[in-house]
Amino acid sequence: MNRNPFAAFVGALALCLTCSSAVSAEADVVDSSFRLPGGERVLELSVVVSAPLEEAWRMYTTADGFRTWAAPFAKIDLRVGGEYETSYNAAAAAGAPANIRNEIVALIPLRLVVIRNVQAPPDTPFDAPTFQATQTAVHFHVIDQRLTRVTLQSAVYLDGAKYDGVYKFFLAGNRWTLAKFRERFERGPVEWGKAEPLKPAAAEPRVKVP
Repeated sequence: MNRNPFAAFVGALALCLTCSSAVSAEADVVDSSFRLPGGERVLELSVVVSAPLEEAWRMYTTADGFRTWAAPFAKIDLRVGGEYETSYNAAAAAGAPANIRNEIVALIPLRLVVIRNVQAPPDTPFDAPTFQATQTAVHFHVIDQRLTRVTLQSAVYLDGAKYDGVYKFFLAGNRWTLAKFRERFERGPVEWGKAEPLKPAAAEPRVKVP
């Protein structure tokens, strides 16, 4: 089992039955990352989920919804200045120093939520202060009454080893998040503890830092 609760959140280590199904789900995630005119990198990934906008929004922005696919512990205060507080540890308590806390810095209901990390566990495999200098936007776009496109944009990434490490981790982790979110609507809620979670590291051979 992955013992890093932050990797579990950002990688959305929802339970899967086989590696082949995980690879298939990940293949549905579109990478449209780009560089700004000044050279800064924007990590941009998207996926189409089989759910109407309201349902996709509820699953991503409420604690009850989030716990069905992303992490067994979640506390969400959905307002500007509120937080996502999560942990892969089902026995976690609110306020624990090992929890992941993301401040909500912008919010447009049913359209956009922007978060910035303010607390990461001490054993993160990347430079936490560098990550905390970035923000992640989650966009929701209606395709039709049954389909919604969800896009994660994380910015900005400068050049240098620390930013490269964060970018590489979240390129794999955000891809995994979207794949697991898509699976939520295809397979139903995760039954935490009944299967071994697959680590985001499994995707690293396909990860390249632009």
